[in-house]
Amino acid sequence: MDFPWLPLAFNLTLLGLTLFICRALNASLGVLKWNGALLFLTLCVSAMLLDFTLTMIFASAGFHERTQYDKLGSRIAWSERIITYLIPCTISLLLAWRFRRRQRFAHGRPETEREGAVQIQTSAYTRSELTL
Repeated sequence: MDFPWLPLAFNLTLLGLTLFICRALNASLGVLKWNGALLFLTLCVSAMLLDFTLTMIFASAGFHERTQYDKLGSRIAWSERIITYLIPCTISLLLAWRFRRRQRFAHGRPETEREGAVQIQTSAYTRSELTL
């Protein structure tokens, strides 16, 4: 069994791209709304199920002559490809859990204690809050 480095690198690149886009969206909105790791996990699991379904279709189809799908459509080939799905799925699951903790922590604090907010005493009786 040869380890599939190229599909693994491709899946990890897609994970990084998804995280980058969602972090850019969160930064532009100013709230932690888009969980890129959870979005990637959903896409990766659906791709894994679709790959399994198509592999079983090709594996059960009886080809009379050798085709290029014989090598890709076997159950052994799918078991080798499953590693390229499970490693990024595990990483994205851990990152999604971490994002969820950060999101709960950010919602649990009052407005005045959030990062990026500075309180300035403008007079003896009032305070002004500046958001950064």
